[in-house]
Amino acid sequence: MHDLSKFKRMMVCLDLTEMDEGLIKYASLIANTFELNAVYFYHVTTSFELPEDIQEKYPDLIAPVDEMLEKEVEFSVKKYFKSPEGCDIKIHVEAGGITDEILKESKVKVIDLLLVGRKEKLTGSGLNSRKVAKATPASVIFVPENPPLELNQVLVSIDYSDHSRMAFEIGIDIQKKSGAKLLSNNVYRVPVGYHKSGKSYDEFAEIMLENTKRDCDRFFRKMDLNGVDYDHTYALDDDPHPADKIYKTGREMGVDMIILGSKGRTSAAAFLIGSVAEKLVMEDNDIPLLLVKKGKENLGFLDALFKL
Repeated sequence: MHDLSKFKRMMVCLDLTEMDEGLIKYASLIANTFELNAVYFYHVTTSFELPEDIQEKYPDLIAPVDEMLEKEVEFSVKKYFKSPEGCDIKIHVEAGGITDEILKESKVKVIDLLLVGRKEKLTGSGLNSRKVAKATPASVIFVPENPPLELNQVLVSIDYSDHSRMAFEIGIDIQKKSGAKLLSNNVYRVPVGYHKSGKSYDEFAEIMLENTKRDCDRFFRKMDLNGVDYDHTYALDDDPHPADKIYKTGREMGVDMIILGSKGRTSAAAFLIGSVAEKLVMEDNDIPLLLVKKGKENLGFLDALFKL
């Protein structure tokens, strides 16, 4: 059984732009709901060296750049973050490549959960969300520019696989901790070449719906759902990609978070998050996405990536 106890340590990736306010407030929501033990606020800058024109303009500026940046992060954290009782708060600033430093530091700190921003209109960051989603063994929450600061409804997208079960169990515990309404949805599609069966599109869609309902019954029978209140629905995939349908369904339901289980194997050559998850990560959307991973089983990939 997967629950929120698997999440102990969260890293929040800040870029010192106006998006940090919403990201820190959302981090507070997650830290309190998940009852985290430690939260690391992390900023990566390209260099600690002050440009020459700045040095000439402000000759009395003697504080090291890293200290100034840490104070700036600390100011925002104190202003917007409400810490759970007993939660250890750390602030760290590093120089280097943003994505690679985040991946390395998340391993060093044994991070269970990464919180990263997903920008649509705002500029800045330079974070490669796709690479982070693929490479980190941690689960990841991709947070939009103006995230909801309550968890009233969460949607788990399931395909009846083991990683879907993991995601649904996390959804159950979020419901227990936050009181959020738990929704689940399966996106099914009509196969290419359906016309060769002699059936119309609508007729074959009905056949596929009946088939996915049987799969659904088998999926939920394998779990202990005693006392769990959830609402499962189905969505016919009539969009260009299943990920589009998942987001459209979430938007229609007015959910505050979409949860998706990530595929993963320890081999560096075979590591996958799944095509649907990857498309969801790259979409510009206003719904936070929690990509749930099993964590330590994927450390072999990061070891190979950085040759640690």
